[in-house]
Amino acid sequence: MKTCPNCNEMVSANFVRVFGDNSGHLEGCVHCLTSAELTGTADEREYLSTLP
Repeated sequence: MKTCPNCNEMVSANFVRVFGDNSGHLEGCVHCLTSAELTGTADEREYLSTLP
Protein backbone atom coordinates (compact mmCIF):
# COMPACT_ATOMS: atom_id res chain seq x y z
CA MET A 1 0.00 0.00 0.00
CA LYS A 2 1.03 3.57 -0.60
CA THR A 3 1.05 6.33 1.97
CA CYS A 4 -0.21 9.89 1.76
CA PRO A 5 2.61 12.38 1.11
CA ASN A 6 1.08 14.85 3.61
CA CYS A 7 0.10 12.78 6.63
CA ASN A 8 1.62 9.33 5.98
CA GLU A 9 -1.74 7.56 6.31
CA MET A 10 -2.11 4.39 4.27
CA VAL A 11 -4.06 4.73 1.02
CA SER A 12 -5.14 1.96 -1.33
CA ALA A 13 -4.03 1.58 -4.92
CA ASN A 14 -7.62 2.27 -5.97
CA PHE A 15 -7.61 5.54 -4.01
CA VAL A 16 -4.43 6.63 -5.82
CA ARG A 17 -5.91 5.57 -9.17
CA VAL A 18 -9.06 7.64 -8.58
CA PHE A 19 -7.66 10.71 -6.81
CA GLY A 20 -4.07 10.78 -8.07
CA ASP A 21 -2.84 12.14 -11.36
CA ASN A 22 -1.91 10.04 -14.40
CA SER A 23 1.56 9.35 -13.03
CA GLY A 24 0.27 8.18 -9.64
CA HIS A 25 1.15 11.38 -7.77
CA LEU A 26 -1.20 12.10 -4.88
CA GLU A 27 -1.78 15.51 -3.26
CA GLY A 28 -3.34 14.17 -0.07
CA CYS A 29 -6.00 11.88 1.33
CA VAL A 30 -9.31 11.99 3.20
CA HIS A 31 -7.43 12.46 6.47
CA CYS A 32 -5.67 15.70 5.49
CA LEU A 33 -7.76 17.25 2.67
CA THR A 34 -11.36 18.41 2.52
CA SER A 35 -13.63 16.73 0.00
CA ALA A 36 -13.54 19.88 -2.16
CA GLU A 37 -9.74 19.82 -2.19
CA LEU A 38 -9.67 16.11 -2.90
CA THR A 39 -12.06 16.16 -5.85
CA GLY A 40 -11.17 19.54 -7.34
CA THR A 41 -8.73 20.36 -10.08
CA ALA A 42 -5.22 21.61 -9.38
CA ASP A 43 -6.40 25.18 -10.06
CA GLU A 44 -9.25 24.82 -7.58
CA ARG A 45 -6.91 23.36 -4.92
CA GLU A 46 -4.49 26.25 -5.44
CA TYR A 47 -7.34 28.75 -5.00
CA LEU A 48 -8.63 26.98 -1.87
CA SER A 49 -5.15 27.05 -0.34
CA THR A 50 -5.15 30.86 -0.55
CA LEU A 51 -8.33 31.21 1.50
CA PRO A 52 -8.02 31.92 5.22
